[in-house]
Amino acid sequence: MCSGANRTGADGGRRAVTALRCDVLLAFLLIAAMPSGHRASAQSPTKADPEIARLAAQAQADLHDQKPALAAAEYQKILALDPDNIGAHSNLGLAYYLQDKFTLASGEFEIALRHEPDLWNIEALCGLSEARTGQNTNAIVHLEQAFQHLEEPSLRLATGTQLFSIWLEAGELNRAAALIDQLQQFDPKNVDVLYAAHQVYSLLADRAFLAMAHHDPDSARMYQLRGDRMAEIGNMQGAITAYRLAIARDPHLSGVHFALGEALSVSRVEAERAEAETEYRKALADNPLDEKAESRLGDIEMQRSNPQAASRHYLRALQLQPDDPDANEGYGMVLLALDSSQEARSYLSRAVQLDPTNVAAYYHLSQASRKAGDFDAAKREMDEFLKLKAEKDNLKRSFNDLPLQAARPGTQEQNEQSQPKTTPAGSSGPQNQSIP
Repeated sequence: MCSGANRTGADGGRRAVTALRCDVLLAFLLIAAMPSGHRASAQSPTKADPEIARLAAQAQADLHDQKPALAAAEYQKILALDPDNIGAHSNLGLAYYLQDKFTLASGEFEIALRHEPDLWNIEALCGLSEARTGQNTNAIVHLEQAFQHLEEPSLRLATGTQLFSIWLEAGELNRAAALIDQLQQFDPKNVDVLYAAHQVYSLLADRAFLAMAHHDPDSARMYQLRGDRMAEIGNMQGAITAYRLAIARDPHLSGVHFALGEALSVSRVEAERAEAETEYRKALADNPLDEKAESRLGDIEMQRSNPQAASRHYLRALQLQPDDPDANEGYGMVLLALDSSQEARSYLSRAVQLDPTNVAAYYHLSQASRKAGDFDAAKREMDEFLKLKAEKDNLKRSFNDLPLQAARPGTQEQNEQSQPKTTPAGSSGPQNQSIP
């Protein structure tokens, strides 16, 4: 029966998304199948029609009972009686597909498509069959044409993911990225699609990194990129060092002072944490429109229990970008500290609307709602805070529990640096209040 083995992807052994599974295929079998009385031309009925109808009904029953070999035999009998029966060719292809006989399946689908090119379900299955036998050139043509016309969700998703896999394996990363964007719009919560997006965007990032390393390995941008990568895995001291090297090469490199400020702000060294403010101010000096740097300066003033000074920074950030979630949350916190709880709710509500994953903003919104006397809203917001907090805690544990030391033998320091860590770097919202 149907197989679902992954195929190796491009650029370093990545795994591509699997093609259509048997259970998915059976879900749209009736939609894809054609009546076996369907002919290539409007010929008059023949004396064989009653026998064809009997064989077709039995074959359909066998397909639904997952007996594709029996169905294939019946469709072959139909074609012996009526060689131009397009429905029989299409359904025989389905029966072969269900038996993993993909070469035979694509042959039958091709016959049907030569007579009727707009059989989009059949064209998709033809492309899927060709992909399974390595005929990627033909598969691309069929899959691309079918993808834009398919209406059945499972088949459209399978067609798109198979085409994505071909592009990924061929190293056509820009085409793969464009396609995965369409798939995300079509099914934004599908974990296979999200995984595929992570694959291709990671490969594009790797490609850019390698190109920079080849063309100018000692450039300021190269050190900035190294700092970004170290920050992503939680190696903040390494990130700080890399950002300082970038600044030494170009003191006004766009974005680098803000990035250094983010890394310094979570340092375990008090003097480095204090230095973050200087870097945020340098970021603003280089780019007066940097609302993120304004928000971070507001955070620092809130940590100093100076809401008036914080207010100036947050309002400036909101003036620059009204839809900045950090600035909305920050100014909401100022209003909450000044006992303007009702007004604080509007900014904090906007913050969680702009960034529904902001755990701290839900907590602070619940506080504001409670102070404003809306206890029902406060409970809903606290429930959402607890749910998001549990999800983030579970995600953190899932990474920390990975057996990376066993999988990658090395020094203890290397293994610690390789483990993903959650840090506040790049996170949104003020950090002045503790969260239970």
